[in-house]
Amino acid sequence: IWTYDTSTPVSRNATIYCSTEILSLDWECKSDRLLLIGTSDGCIKAWNVDAKRVVCDLNTTEAFPSVLDIKCSPVEPIFVSAAASGGAGSNYIDNLGFASLTVWNMKTWKAMTVLPLGEDPPAITSLCFNHNGKILAASAVDGMIHMFDMSAGLQITGWPAHDSSISSILFGPDETSIFSLGSDGKIFEWSLQNQGQILWSRDSSRFCYPLNDSKYCRHEMALDANGRRLLVTSSSFRAPIYQVNDSW
Repeated sequence: IWTYDTSTPVSRNATIYCSTEILSLDWECKSDRLLLIGTSDGCIKAWNVDAKRVVCDLNTTEAFPSVLDIKCSPVEPIFVSAAASGGAGSNYIDNLGFASLTVWNMKTWKAMTVLPLGEDPPAITSLCFNHNGKILAASAVDGMIHMFDMSAGLQITGWPAHDSSISSILFGPDETSIFSLGSDGKIFEWSLQNQGQILWSRDSSRFCYPLNDSKYCRHEMALDANGRRLLVTSSSFRAPIYQVNDSW
């Protein structure tokens, strides 16, 4: 953990050893004191940057050991974990197995509920809350985007967004759209008012490609404050920044 702001005390700098592969990270939104860490052996650790120690050590069920993503609610003291069962396939996607989405209470550090995904759902790779935490978007290895009403704990809609696994999803700044990045490098901005309509797209495949013969790559996206520039992580030594179309 590094401090980037000179006004932040460097005492928060830390190195955390988890002794197993780290698959996901997220900051608790309100205080920025807690860093949640998800691992490949079913652990979710909460690290307090002021105390410099793990203050909670949770475990997913044995059936879903790989914590592929974690997202904290921007409003409530809850977070959602996307865990995968692991499979016996010959490639990365098949090896992820099935998905489980669990909502956790950050006061009691206990599981509250499991969000419904249907029978034998493909692994969920990326999660994103909207600004008030009422809607959760989840993307899957089969190219689907799922939307959940968090107060009801139910899926409200979903649509096939990519022909490949989805690496990352992100709400647009005004939350009338959602961005998705496929493992094939294709980026789409989807309208949330006219479901299935693509507002903007780019092909980032020359930057997003598998390394070391892995047959799979997982990348992330970030938007600037006004939602006009989109940064994508890269398999190359250069990372692209796209100007999002102003025509909409």
